[in-house]
Amino acid sequence: MTRWLVSGALLFGFSAQVFAASGWETLTSQFSGCSVDYPSYIFTPNQQTTADGATRFASGSSKARMVMAGGSNDKNVSIADIVRIYLEHVEGENITYRRQEQGWAVYSGYRGGLIYYLKAMLSRDRRQACVLELMYPPAIKVELDSVVSRISKSLRLPESGVAAR
Repeated sequence: MTRWLVSGALLFGFSAQVFAASGWETLTSQFSGCSVDYPSYIFTPNQQTTADGATRFASGSSKARMVMAGGSNDKNVSIADIVRIYLEHVEGENITYRRQEQGWAVYSGYRGGLIYYLKAMLSRDRRQACVLELMYPPAIKVELDSVVSRISKSLRLPESGVAAR
């Protein structure tokens, strides 16, 4: 049993080193507690989180952009309401894919000639929400499809007990 624990600890330490060496980092918002893994070789987060709780990421080599936002769900809105409210503030999008489940939703399509991807998550108690938005040129779709999938899967709500401001 002890050998398995030691092996597991070594494997965990090794995988953390591989993760860091692969050019991926994790950003946890000080405002919302939401976190996301992102490729630091593509995206650079702004140093300052905006007053709306959003952290914007820029890409120097392409027109790719990413935004992670979140916070308290004081009005106890549904995941459908979060997506609707978010998309009301986005103009020119053409949504071609929608999937909504209990506590999360994914929308994708095109916006302003760019591929548009939106993921929203809501905690089970409906007190916390996280939103991820990505936009990138269709010319780099093949290269970014697996990256976007990994980023999307890494989006996490705050750990329990972490209150958003």
